[in-house]
Amino acid sequence: MGQKQPKSICDFSAAYMLKQVLNLENDIGNALGGEDSEAIHRMRVSSRRLRNSIDLFKDCFSGKKAKAWDDEIRKITRALGNARDLDIQIKFINQAYEDSLETTYKPGYRRLLLRLKQSRVKAQEKVNKTLTKLEKKEVFGQMHSYLQGLIDDNVDASFIDPSLYVVAYQAINRALDDFLSYQLFIYSSENADKLHAMRIAGKHLRYSMEAFAPIFDPALNPYINVMREIQDQLGAFHDNDVWVSWLPKFIKKEQARIEDYFGNTGPLERLLPGSHHLLEDRMDARDAVHQSFLNTWHILEGENAWEVLRRILQGFVHDKTAKEDVRISPETDVHYGNEGERRDQVEFEVELLPDSEEDPQNTTEEKSQGM
Repeated sequence: MGQKQPKSICDFSAAYMLKQVLNLENDIGNALGGEDSEAIHRMRVSSRRLRNSIDLFKDCFSGKKAKAWDDEIRKITRALGNARDLDIQIKFINQAYEDSLETTYKPGYRRLLLRLKQSRVKAQEKVNKTLTKLEKKEVFGQMHSYLQGLIDDNVDASFIDPSLYVVAYQAINRALDDFLSYQLFIYSSENADKLHAMRIAGKHLRYSMEAFAPIFDPALNPYINVMREIQDQLGAFHDNDVWVSWLPKFIKKEQARIEDYFGNTGPLERLLPGSHHLLEDRMDARDAVHQSFLNTWHILEGENAWEVLRRILQGFVHDKTAKEDVRISPETDVHYGNEGERRDQVEFEVELLPDSEEDPQNTTEEKSQGM
């Protein structure tokens, strides 16, 4: 099997991963139909969580198996990602068109909507092809059976191996370091690529915290909510930046099509007011959401949020491993605090930010490189 971790840790990992596989199995039928955009979204998020957990718990599986799984799930993430992005764009244009859009702008919006819908049809073909191949190869079924076989039903479900807290600390701390490595680039909206990379790193951090959240309950929940808010802000920034960079290309492509069909570019004039209006609108929206993100970041810095998170994790490692013969590697770098200090940190951290909108997976199972 190639396990390098205690069986209890691999049982924990298998249970979490199995949950994501079940989500994928449950939504594949609706995603194939193409009519349920939320099924597309849920599958995309579950595939990201599953890929993140494959990396988190790779020592529980052979390298060959982990790579094979990651390769297959990556195909899902990519195919679903394009379809989901187009769903968001189509929804946005539809809403903007219905919200008292000036008549002069409507031809440009209609043409854009037409092209997006045409692209969405092609994207669904890719989704169907990818998911059908996976079904024929029985990828989900094989993962389901393998992971189910790792779980020992005779083990006390309430028992948590103290070593799991060490594994969790190391994983979350690494993800946090990666996320914070981009903070030097956040102050200029010109650093769009770095901000997008930061968003991806933030997803890894959030998914890692979600994977281990049950053993820290409820200490990590406010940080998961904080990361969800940051992801929403950086996601909105990226979406608007995509509009800003893509719309000029769209205009040039429409110009070429029109000239090829009519022999001149006259009909393009009807489309330009709407295209230019949308471009300016998205530029303003991009700047506004970037400022909102900076405001959130300054609040978190003022609360010393990231250091508090590290101390919370360190406190749990100390409390749970103090009476156990648990080997802590040098990279863990645990600075022990007392029980009262950790309790104060949890209470302090709860006040960082209010809960943001709940993810669909937390209602049905979630609403998450990049992924």
